[in-house]
Amino acid sequence: MKTMHILGPFPPPFGGVAIHCVRLLEALRGRGISVHGLSLGGMPEGLQHVSLWRPWHLLTRTPVHYHTDEGNFRWMLLYSKLWRLLGTKYIVTVHSFRHRSEFKNSGIVRDLRKAYERAEAIVAISDEAARDLQNELGVVHKRLKVIPSNLPMSNWESNGMLPTSLPEQWRAAPIRILANAGAVTSVEGKDLYGIDVLLEALQQVTDQRIGVCIAIGGVRDQALYHRIVKAAKLDARVCLVSDLNGPLAPLVKESHIVIRPTRTEGGPSLTVTEAMELGRWTIASDTVLRPAGCKTFRNEDASDLARAISVCIEEVAVGNMPEPTQPYSQALTQLIHLYQRLGFVSTTQTPAEV
Repeated sequence: MKTMHILGPFPPPFGGVAIHCVRLLEALRGRGISVHGLSLGGMPEGLQHVSLWRPWHLLTRTPVHYHTDEGNFRWMLLYSKLWRLLGTKYIVTVHSFRHRSEFKNSGIVRDLRKAYERAEAIVAISDEAARDLQNELGVVHKRLKVIPSNLPMSNWESNGMLPTSLPEQWRAAPIRILANAGAVTSVEGKDLYGIDVLLEALQQVTDQRIGVCIAIGGVRDQALYHRIVKAAKLDARVCLVSDLNGPLAPLVKESHIVIRPTRTEGGPSLTVTEAMELGRWTIASDTVLRPAGCKTFRNEDASDLARAISVCIEEVAVGNMPEPTQPYSQALTQLIHLYQRLGFVSTTQTPAEV
């Protein structure tokens, strides 16, 4: 049976791209497709069919589905050159493509554009990611497709454990709120995940029934992290879990309200759609288009976020919770059809079953 490699940053650390790779691997194998994960990050405990990437994997010429963003552009340059030399076919999924100062260099832009255009296909997780890729690099590709990354939650996530450092104070709160930062990091001098906006909004929400957990997957900006810790200590309702060493899903299950205050991102967000899939009130900034049913607030507007939080608190207080949803349920089917058209995979099921 023909095999395909998924190359990407499998967890840990935990973030949207890493979780997407886990979900895609599990979902494809569930459809009878022979696929193996090659991790550029860690080795997810309890997840089978994943290996750490090693140079000799290049020698197999196995078709590759590579998951990347603007931050990994140097790897994209390197891999594309090697794949071209070895005759390896590859698809690239772009999870975001924000501007970087390096993209002012015409040589880098030219080489990176060629790296993307030599792919058999490019998948952007949103219209915004496709637009940004084209604006930054001038990429023109006849097989550039927009397919959301929000696949249904994996069994691996559902079976995950709560962080050992999770305070009982939060679990005992009548109304539990969760926010997360895949990594404490800055973009153009501002907190990418908008945790500062959330903490400012909480100053305007006086309800003492709430407990707020901020889960942090990693720290890239120590100065920003220290500011978050200092601000969180001023509110007894807030706790930080800074050693998130597993998927977010177990924490989502314990929550009533999930908040995504990020200032910018490549698509609708896995955090948002998994919260909705589990039937939780979901609040997110309006920096990108969000799924129907998600409550939005004006990006960077703490007062508007406080308003949205207060609305959801009152819904929870009277026992109202939203019905679980499953956004983008056709994303997997779209990817499989793309693989099949390009000859990347074969399945043990009939076309009708796929």
